[in-house]
Amino acid sequence: MRWSTTLVIAAVAMGMVAPGLALSQARSPSGATTPSGAVFDRLRDSTTRPVPQVGPPVVRPPESTWVPDRFVQVPGNDSPVFVPGHWERRLGDHEVYTPPLTGRTREGGTVDFPAGTRPPVNERQLP
Repeated sequence: MRWSTTLVIAAVAMGMVAPGLALSQARSPSGATTPSGAVFDRLRDSTTRPVPQVGPPVVRPPESTWVPDRFVQVPGNDSPVFVPGHWERRLGDHEVYTPPLTGRTREGGTVDFPAGTRPPVNERQLP
């Protein structure tokens, strides 16, 4: 019976010491990865790399601009002249093509504006 008691005590002692030994072998040194960690490191690196950056979108100015109905002061007329709405085609940064226009005075007279290149509507005095 002594022999079986000694065997049981040895088995219990080994059961208590063996997990500690197994854990000490499985632990990696501080700062290093586990033996199979290189696979996980590559996987982490490939899934967490930064997203490529793209430049800002290129915005082109519109080719044509709508100029709404408006009243403008024209030299030689005492009252403002009504100029109907029209499209102006962009030729450059500070130049547009304006179609021929016919304006109306408040007295009922007409003023003809020939077609041609002019500055954009926000940079000029006449239609």
